Amino acid sequence: MKSFRTLLLSSLSGVVCEKAIGALAAVASNHLFATLYGAHFFGELQFALSLAYVVSSAALIFSAQAVSPIFGRHPRLRHLVFYRTFRLRLGSTLGVTLLFLIIVALLTQSSSGALMLIAGLVMLCEPVALGSLMAYAETKPWVITRAKAYASGIRVLWLLGAAHASVGAVVAAFAWPLEAYVAAAAPFSRYRTLAFNRPRSLHGSETVTRTLIARGLRIWPAIAASVLVLRMDRLLLGALMSKTDLGIYSAAASLVEQWNSVGTTLALALAPAMVFVARGEEQSRNKAIRLSVYLAAIAAVAMVGSLFLGRPVFLLIYGHAFEAGIPVMIFGTACSIVTFVDAGLTTWLIAARRYRLMTVKLIVTIVAIGSSPFVLPTALMMYAPAAATALSIVVFWAAVFGQGQRIKVHHETLPVQ
Repeated sequence: MKSFRTLLLSSLSGVVCEKAIGALAAVASNHLFATLYGAHFFGELQFALSLAYVVSSAALIFSAQAVSPIFGRHPRLRHLVFYRTFRLRLGSTLGVTLLFLIIVALLTQSSSGALMLIAGLVMLCEPVALGSLMAYAETKPWVITRAKAYASGIRVLWLLGAAHASVGAVVAAFAWPLEAYVAAAAPFSRYRTLAFNRPRSLHGSETVTRTLIARGLRIWPAIAASVLVLRMDRLLLGALMSKTDLGIYSAAASLVEQWNSVGTTLALALAPAMVFVARGEEQSRNKAIRLSVYLAAIAAVAMVGSLFLGRPVFLLIYGHAFEAGIPVMIFGTACSIVTFVDAGLTTWLIAARRYRLMTVKLIVTIVAIGSSPFVLPTALMMYAPAAATALSIVVFWAAVFGQGQRIKVHHETLPVQ
């Protein structure tokens, strides 16, 4: 127990160090943009970014999940894999991005369309982001952390400059693609020769390409579904309510998302030493349950803290114009208890390689979020995504454990031959 508490505290401190700069920069950026340009433009920006992220998932066939295993297992092939992956990513990303920009330019003519065009530029970073995968493969994560710190600082400085120069929301919105470029370009600069210099031998290049495509197509549905889960709420509510209300909702949801990312990171940090070392699926499941209990306790403490400190902190960040988002933020933090539990239990699915169940869970969540605004009253529409996500997770895990218990009872009651 003592060793686990030590591991928990060390992992938590590592998460704090890794997330602190990014979270502070995100809060500072939202504070600057929201207070300068108001809830309406903030809602339009969040809608544009969400649409760009969802559309860009079509180009995520050659994602980290498809490429990283090859990097890790075949160091001698890294140059060839990097070389081919860069070209595959570049082609798919350019195609999707250009199609997105053309459609937006033809169909929209307002400031919302300009924000969408700027958000679309974020999609172009996907090929360059390959450098981060190589840094992880070579166990140099500080390269990525340092780049993200620089990028977060540049985003805040850009918004501060926009505020000082009194420019419009469209110019200020360039802070987001600028941040993405800096964060991706710094690690990529270390490995750019792998992308632009042809390998000495292209023997096996076709096999590498086929492997990347096969892996990517197999994993892509889960990747696309996960992106949709993260951004579907803003797209759906943006179509059903005003952009001002969407801005208020996004202000609350962004804080909750920052907290939920802590749960996911903690689960992945603790899983190798706690869940992945288990012998057999049953043992890994029991250890994952134990991990989820500890994560739930951390989320419960945060919920209590949000009840007492949530209002003053929220008003300090966004101001009284966003005051309607305070109960939405507190409710979302309460629902995060379920999200933290899910992060712990999901490590069991990863350890057992039950990828189909992971995809089913994402599909259930998407259906729940998509139907929730039409089930709840209009006055409660801002609470719908968080409530639907929590309820779908509870239903999914109840079905999984219920089915497992029925199978266990069935085997125990079989007559001995």
